[in-house]
Amino acid sequence: MLLASAAAVIGITSCKPVEELSQEAKITSFTFDTSIEANSIVTSQPVIEGNTITFTVSYDATDTLLSSLVPAITVSEGATVLPSSGSEVDFSNGPVTFTVTAQDGATTANYTATATFDDPSFPIDEQLAGEYKGLIDITLNESPVGTDIPKNITVAKVNDTTVSLLLEDFSFEGIVLGTIQIDSCFLSLSDTPEEEYRFSGGQTLSLVLGELPTTVNGTFSSDGSIFINIAIDFNGIPVDVTFNGTKLTGNESSEAIITSFTFDASYPANAAVFGTTIDQDNRTVSVSMNPDTAGAWDLTALVPTIEVSQGATVTPASGSAIDLSNGKSVTFTVVAENGTENTYTVSASGSIYFYDFETWEAGTMYDDILNPAGWATCNDAVALIKNMGALGGITYTGKYPVRPTDEGVEGKGAIIESVYTTGGSILGQKIPAVTSGTIFLGNFNAFAALTNPMATTEFGILFEDKPLTVTGWLKYTPGEDFYDENGDIIDQQDLGTVNAVLYEVSSEDETLNGENIYTSEAICATGSFETAGAADFTEFSFDLNYVKDYDPAKTYKLAVIFAASKEGNQYRAASGSIMVVDNVSIICE
Repeated sequence: MLLASAAAVIGITSCKPVEELSQEAKITSFTFDTSIEANSIVTSQPVIEGNTITFTVSYDATDTLLSSLVPAITVSEGATVLPSSGSEVDFSNGPVTFTVTAQDGATTANYTATATFDDPSFPIDEQLAGEYKGLIDITLNESPVGTDIPKNITVAKVNDTTVSLLLEDFSFEGIVLGTIQIDSCFLSLSDTPEEEYRFSGGQTLSLVLGELPTTVNGTFSSDGSIFINIAIDFNGIPVDVTFNGTKLTGNESSEAIITSFTFDASYPANAAVFGTTIDQDNRTVSVSMNPDTAGAWDLTALVPTIEVSQGATVTPASGSAIDLSNGKSVTFTVVAENGTENTYTVSASGSIYFYDFETWEAGTMYDDILNPAGWATCNDAVALIKNMGALGGITYTGKYPVRPTDEGVEGKGAIIESVYTTGGSILGQKIPAVTSGTIFLGNFNAFAALTNPMATTEFGILFEDKPLTVTGWLKYTPGEDFYDENGDIIDQQDLGTVNAVLYEVSSEDETLNGENIYTSEAICATGSFETAGAADFTEFSFDLNYVKDYDPAKTYKLAVIFAASKEGNQYRAASGSIMVVDNVSIICE
């Protein structure tokens, strides 16, 4: 009976089917609980397509945040997944593989989860776009050539991630670059606390000086300020323009005028001043002196008191000493609250302009250049030959043509020498065998030599009196070897010359140069003196001959030109011709 019962139980058990384990290995749900701090960067929940999982995170998500995301994962019944649900997963190095193992322990499936960044969103309209007022600094070949130049730059929206920059009508030191516009600067977040956003861009600009490759980098800060660096490749010479500015609100005043220009008599230096006249139409200030005693006054340290439009600034500042001696003028720049700019020329009226060559100033391009105060020279041209001559196989290591000497008539004087610069060409422009030493009233625009050498000499300064006579002291020794325009030595003696030209202009910017200084129809009067040699200081004097009636209501410029070589402007000169000049006077009516 017992054996029969056992057999019956065994028989029944052997007939029941065995339960099979699941082979399904799927991720059925993959989410991020954004209430968990680590998951706060997730901007859209994952989407499962096949074995691919994608989700988005904020565009500013850092590697630190990406490395600690915590996904919640649901898988097939009885299956497991690695990395496991609820554990920290590092997405900072790219896609992460999740392996699902089915209930049977043998079947697996791999899922690739990838975090992608949202498109960045920048507050261009609300915060960044607008006009910025600030100051520009410029270096040429790493040498400063312009400092604290007031200017406005406009930032405009191109799209949600890109802005453009506009700097209109840009010029400095007589060099006109034109309008600088960068069409696309791409924005990014800054990792520097004091900076919110960075931007960068680049393009080839079509400027007055040609097609110039340009790159831009900069930052926007949370306080509304902007920093921009514009790097321009000028025929292999680096030009760096930096701008520091602050965004305008749009409510700032645009008025930029001098409303009052006076001299407080409590300053002893101001005793020479009898009154001032502001000409708002021509932006000039005339400081009246006693013409009978003007030469006796010390005008080297006058201290004006200046008032300007509300919210505007003026440079030089009110209360700063200025030098109006010997016919000098001072330019004052008034910048309105919104960046609008006007310049005023301040000069003293008087009957004699005297130049003693005691004061010399560093050049604007290179620190090793000295020019006599109030005069332009050819030193900048020779400096370019020194520094850029290698581009044309030219080497010049000699002295600058114009330099001070302690052996003037009284104290210092000016040496003016014609120097041998070998000849050749730089960037397609001819270099003479001998560069004539010259000093003149006016401005020397060295960069014009790259397009038109004759335009380098911008002759003349604004002159409010009627000049009658030019006098002074000089000595002169002609050089032995005279070179013609082809660089050949010829049998000719060099001559030293002094020339004066008074000509009419319609604006302050108008000027005559080496091409037309002696031929222009604008000429009102001329005078000249020349010498073949004077071993000792000799007094010279010549009158100006008027070919047109002088009209005090018109605007004139006066150029006085000293040249060690009479035909130097034609590339004909003797190497080593030396003129020494001192104590020059311009006597006016």
